[in-house]
Amino acid sequence: MVKIEENIALAPYTTFKVGGPAKHFCRVSDVSELREALKMARESGWAIFILGGGSNLIIGDRGFKGLVIKIELRDIQVTDGTIICGAGVPLGALVNTAAQSGLSGLEWAAGIPGTVGGAVRGNAGAFGGETKDIIDQVISINPATGNETKHDNKQCGFEYRGSIFKKNDEIIVEARIKLKKGVKSKISQEIHDHINYRTQRHPHEYPSAGSVFKNVPADELPDKARLDFADVIKTDPFPVVPAAAIIARAGLAGYKIGSAQVSSKHTNYIVNVDHATAGDIIKLIKHIQKIVKQKYNIALIPEQQIIGV
Repeated sequence: MVKIEENIALAPYTTFKVGGPAKHFCRVSDVSELREALKMARESGWAIFILGGGSNLIIGDRGFKGLVIKIELRDIQVTDGTIICGAGVPLGALVNTAAQSGLSGLEWAAGIPGTVGGAVRGNAGAFGGETKDIIDQVISINPATGNETKHDNKQCGFEYRGSIFKKNDEIIVEARIKLKKGVKSKISQEIHDHINYRTQRHPHEYPSAGSVFKNVPADELPDKARLDFADVIKTDPFPVVPAAAIIARAGLAGYKIGSAQVSSKHTNYIVNVDHATAGDIIKLIKHIQKIVKQKYNIALIPEQQIIGV
């Protein structure tokens, strides 16, 4: 039986530590509970929002007026080179499970916050790897009917930091992941190196929601900007200009609105330095977009999901 709670603060459930309350809130630990929650929402006329690990997310200061469903489907099964896992499994736990099983292909994900469902939905990636590279099948639920659909890799419609699930609103409940046998010591060393890299270069000392903007495909740059940023183009997973480089060269490192600040450590991070509001963060995002557009004619696209504003 799903328990519906009222007026639950959402800020503690996000890595940014901002946002107003959910008018209605519940946790679901299996598909039957999810279907039950969706049925209650339909019958009550509530809008729904699916909450995973709370990373890559900005919840507005007014919160969410409908039902927030916290996905806690956390089963993991390992068979040979396949891992079947619930959408609520933390990505770090999946990386560790693969490493302990001597399976290679997920090392790039070490240190990325959030859940498997969020990683699939946004085709999370780093260090040249992407979620699409290891997905064999995804199971999702239609929120309007409760019906289940199985999607093979191609049917997931993966694209740079996106998938079909950002367009069809289906709720990811399970992923089947294909990996390769590897050497445990090498896998563990690569995971250690990636986490160490993130610790040194990312501003983990403050709450944030990860990279704010998508990197810019090199072939989409205006001609002048392509020359301006030719020295920083990297292949990850195809030729892009890091948004951090663009923001830094625009002179925005350390720029602050309220208690939201562009990190000087990694300029594609906005950090919550002292009880920032979601309003502070959103104003800063818009300011960055404005300045970058004025200076370089580049339209930075937010990677983070913004709700309740």
